[in-house]
Amino acid sequence: MELVGNTFFWTFFFMIGFVASLEIVEDLGPDLMLRWFHRHVSAAVMIAVYVVAIMLFVRMLRLFGTTYSWTANALRNGALIYVSKRLKDRKVFRWSLVAVFFSFWPFWNWDIGATLGFIGTLLVLIPLNDHQDWIKANWFRHAPVLIVVSLIYWLFDMYSYHYQLGQTLMVAAAFIAVIVLAHAYDHLLVYRKRETSNLQYDNQHDALTGVRNLSKFTTDFTRYRQLSADGTMPAVHLVMIDIDHFKRVNDTYGHLAGNDVLKTFAKDLEAYLDAGAFPADVYRTGGEEFSVLIYGGATDAQARALIDGYMAHLRQLTVKTAGVTLHLTISAGITRVVAEDTKNDHTIARADANLYAAKDAGRDTLITD
Repeated sequence: MELVGNTFFWTFFFMIGFVASLEIVEDLGPDLMLRWFHRHVSAAVMIAVYVVAIMLFVRMLRLFGTTYSWTANALRNGALIYVSKRLKDRKVFRWSLVAVFFSFWPFWNWDIGATLGFIGTLLVLIPLNDHQDWIKANWFRHAPVLIVVSLIYWLFDMYSYHYQLGQTLMVAAAFIAVIVLAHAYDHLLVYRKRETSNLQYDNQHDALTGVRNLSKFTTDFTRYRQLSADGTMPAVHLVMIDIDHFKRVNDTYGHLAGNDVLKTFAKDLEAYLDAGAFPADVYRTGGEEFSVLIYGGATDAQARALIDGYMAHLRQLTVKTAGVTLHLTISAGITRVVAEDTKNDHTIARADANLYAAKDAGRDTLITD
């Protein structure tokens, strides 16, 4: 029982830490590589490198005699089985298996049977990786797969390390309990990440139209303005937009029709800008008021051409609501962030003035500085 308890203890804490650390590698690794080394490295590659490094570290502990073979095998088996149902990039996963294979050189002192058995255990992971979504979708599939694969690995270890059958089965049972708990912990982390992402989305997006909200606009514009003003970001343009005669829609056809207009317009504007030559984000900053940030380094003429193009496109759009078909136009004002804009209000005031000038000019008009 001491062997079983020792293996369970170390494997449990290793697997919990391993699962959590993979989350960190996946979430932060690519951004840190880009920031520190200016290189784009996929999360899959970083996970694979991390796993191979873990395998090498466990291997070194075993070679130095600081870890029992039972513990080392449990850590290796747990990491390989878990990552086979975590890594999405099939090509990267296969190359990681090749690296793991060579990390066990000289392969049990050139024992042909053990070497072939090790190859077999690695090949077993390939269909798990290929069908991981199907396997993980249902615990009635997931649990039996974990049990069967775990037994395969421990039967291989029994052969390669000359373990006794009784001890092997007891350790395998403890290992299966740990690996099931590790995957349950993974499900918990995925659930929490999804809920956090949903909460963040709700906090940053308008509930009616789905575009970014005023709070997100303030956060983004503050950052872009500061970066643009100090010269570390290309030109940033602010566009303020009003839907023409929107109050008339509400008064004539009701607020539900007005909601249809807002949702259709916001979705259409966002789709149009997504297909444009410069990155641009849409924000709902008031009732029928929207703002657009164009932050890809467009010139004044290019920013104006982008919004002019959308205004022409919008004139062809129809909104069917409340038994009628409506045509929309907008008034818009554009300004570019300049070095003297030390506050958001400085830029917003110019864009707002241009917007009201567009309204005074008869609406369906765009005014720039």
